[in-house]
This record gives sequence, structure tokens and C-alpha cells, in this order.
Amino acid sequence: MKKIFTLLGISFVIITACMIYLVRSGVSLRSAPLIKPTVMDADLGNVAAHVVLRLYPEFQTAQYVIFGFLPETAQSEKLFSLMATEYQTSFSKAVTVIRDAEAATDQEIKDCANPCWLMVSRQKANELTSNDFLEKRLKILGKPYFNLSWVDFTKGDEVSEFCHNEQRLTLDCVGPVSLREVKRKIKEPTKPHFFLRKYNDYDYFLFIEKPL
Repeated sequence: MKKIFTLLGISFVIITACMIYLVRSGVSLRSAPLIKPTVMDADLGNVAAHVVLRLYPEFQTAQYVIFGFLPETAQSEKLFSLMATEYQTSFSKAVTVIRDAEAATDQEIKDCANPCWLMVSRQKANELTSNDFLEKRLKILGKPYFNLSWVDFTKGDEVSEFCHNEQRLTLDCVGPVSLREVKRKIKEPTKPHFFLRKYNDYDYFLFIEKPL
């Protein structure tokens, strides 16, 4: 029995050392699936409903939600509005919105009533790389938050050699890499789809298929 515990102890040490090495060397980790590829309604209604429902615990606890939806399009503007309505229905309270948070003052962000939705560029709504907006303007407030980024895709997107070989996901690669992970689950290839995935602790990516 003593030998068994010794072997288990050694195995645990080896596994721990391997995990530390992988994290420190930056080996890419797969993003976590939250919403599988789903056919998208023409009015985007099911996208808003699915996202708010799936992220219910996150929306419930977050004082700030950082939306990487800029630059806005008619489609992203509509979805943002639908999500705000869905949130109000689910939580019985309206959201406060700063539509260009990067241009807002620190005081405006600090004073933004809870729940506060900040709209920023895609580059500023994730922690895949160093992010001055989050580090210097949001995290110092010490309030719960999460990031939700809009990512366009087409079913024909392929993973480039650079993305295939990189050791950590970047914003440019999260789309094609995630699509590769879910392609086999797209059951109706002639219809537009959306899906949702998580990477790290605070980064959520909403993948929306581009219109033809």
C-alpha cells in the first residue's frame, strides 16, 4: 500500500510539473463550448435569447459587461438592442449603456449605474493579449465583469499555418480555430449559424456567420 501511495504521489508531481510547463510555455488551450452551432433566426431573436440564458450567472453577477461590438453594423446594433431587452425581461431591470467606452472618461465609467454595458472595439474586449483599457480603466475598479466579443465567420474559413502553429490563441486566430473545433456539428450547412465559446476566465466569443 505504501508503494501505491508513493507512486500516486510521484504521478501527481509529474502531472503538476507538466501542467506548469504547458501554461508557462504558452501552449494553446481549446476554447470551451457554451452554445453549440445553432441555426440563426433572421431577426436574431434566438441569438439574444440563447446568449442571455446561457450566460445568466455571469450577467447576474457582473457589474460591467464589455462588448467587443465596435465598429457597429446594422446586424450587431440590432443584436445588442435585443440582448438589452432580453436582459431586462430576465432580470427586471434596465441596463446602462456607454456606447463608446474607449472615448468615455474614467469618471463616467466609474459612475456608470449597475448593470453597465460598455461597448468597445473587438481588440479591447478580451484578455488574449495585453489590454490597456481593461488593465488601467476597469480592473482597478475592483468590480465583477466579463468580456463578450463579436466574431464574424464563414463556413469556408480555414486555419492558417500561423494560427495552426501559434502557442496561444490571438484575436485573429480565435475565429478559424474555434470554427475548426465545431465544423462537424454544423448539421444544416445551407443556413446561417451562431455559436458561443469561452476562453480563459473572462473572455466569451460570440461567433456570427456572415450573410452571403
